[in-house]
Amino acid sequence: MASQLHARRKQHDLSGDEEDPEPDTPAKESGIRRNNSFSPRTDKDHGRTVNPLLVVARTLKQYTMQEGANETRAALLTVVAFLIVGICLGYFLLQVQHQRVILHVMKNPWAHGGAVLKGRAGFQHHFYSGAPRYVTVVMPSVVNPKDRPRRLKAIQETWGPYARSIFVISNSTEFPAAAHHKAVISETEEPGDPFSYPQALMVPPSIGDENGVPRLKYVIQTVYEKVNPDFGFFVNDHTFVIPEHLCYYLQDLDPLDDLYAGHAMKTDEYVFNSGAAGYLLSRSTMKKLVQMWKDEHSACSIDPEDKKTKWLQGNPGLLTTYCLKNGLNISAIDTREDGKYHRFHAFSLTRQVSGKLDQWFFNKHTEEMAAKIGADASYATLLTGEECCAKSTISFHYVETHEAKALFATRERLLANPLMSDKELKSLMLAEWPKDKKDVGFYSHQLPDHANHEEWKPLLKTMRRITMRETQREC
Repeated sequence: MASQLHARRKQHDLSGDEEDPEPDTPAKESGIRRNNSFSPRTDKDHGRTVNPLLVVARTLKQYTMQEGANETRAALLTVVAFLIVGICLGYFLLQVQHQRVILHVMKNPWAHGGAVLKGRAGFQHHFYSGAPRYVTVVMPSVVNPKDRPRRLKAIQETWGPYARSIFVISNSTEFPAAAHHKAVISETEEPGDPFSYPQALMVPPSIGDENGVPRLKYVIQTVYEKVNPDFGFFVNDHTFVIPEHLCYYLQDLDPLDDLYAGHAMKTDEYVFNSGAAGYLLSRSTMKKLVQMWKDEHSACSIDPEDKKTKWLQGNPGLLTTYCLKNGLNISAIDTREDGKYHRFHAFSLTRQVSGKLDQWFFNKHTEEMAAKIGADASYATLLTGEECCAKSTISFHYVETHEAKALFATRERLLANPLMSDKELKSLMLAEWPKDKKDVGFYSHQLPDHANHEEWKPLLKTMRRITMRETQREC
């Protein structure tokens, strides 16, 4: 009997893993039995010896497990707290900037997700709530109208989405993608996705292509009332726009101030902004202009029998100038960078650099007209070479489909790799630019001959000048 008891005690001492039986005394602190001696003691209930070292080891193990659980709980609570704070902070930020867009997407997440998966090429969300900082209204060009659908598609694939472009069309065949993606603004329709561009503004059938003045009135009124941007930039489909530079120019301007800005030139009596290079109207100016048209203000009315003003009927941009000046005392301004370098250009990049511009264009710049816009006499001299264009150049004109794609692709590559050598940049331009004259267009010029270093040098410098990271802004 004694030997069996000894065997049980020995087995217990060797295992060390059995549960410690309940003590027969209530004396217990922090899960550790108090014993001033490290000598074995006898369990009174079971008549066996308990090693205090094993008790301490087991207790420490339980304590460690408990501490680990506490640390895990603390970590989880910290993560939850951060999530709650982040969600609250995000909600308040959304209130200020993005809430409308996110809520819009959440209304139909499957449609938006599907659009991304299907590659909704050429359409881009602008994650800004409230009124757009600006939109670019693309009017029909009178030059080569049959190729307009191709030019609009090229704009859609290049600068159009970034510049929040709105294509003014008379029928859906000019830009079929708008109807397909429900991006049409008309008397009866609104875009299904108001934050995605480009969009199309459908002119009513009652306004024909020959009705330039009624069309421009309808477009400006619709843009003001239905889109309500801070600024409207009015161009045509031969214009190439650099959206980041437009944001750069607008960054310190207030839409509540009157603005009529572009490339100022003279007529017999007035100074107007080139419709080819594009012109800006602020919300305040559009509001006043629309109200004057609604009121049929005499300053905006043209007598068809008056030979002095009859010609304005066929020149809607000039009629706008006439109305702004006589009715609101709003005039064109000097928009040159540093009072020297033009931002808005009425010709293509190659022609602006070479200085091979039409004589009528030179004649539109005089010291007399410069004084009318508060510019110095230097405005009458058009600069060439690398000085032709501001670092923050906003637009070029007479840019056909292939050249638009080439200019956009070249700038994108140069922005990504500003350290590329002149040799690499030249090779890039030669690879991207259209080779045939018909692809460049009648009013633009091809790149210089490969061996003509004298013409290539200022062209490469200008390309770098208008593609600097320091002038890139988003808005």
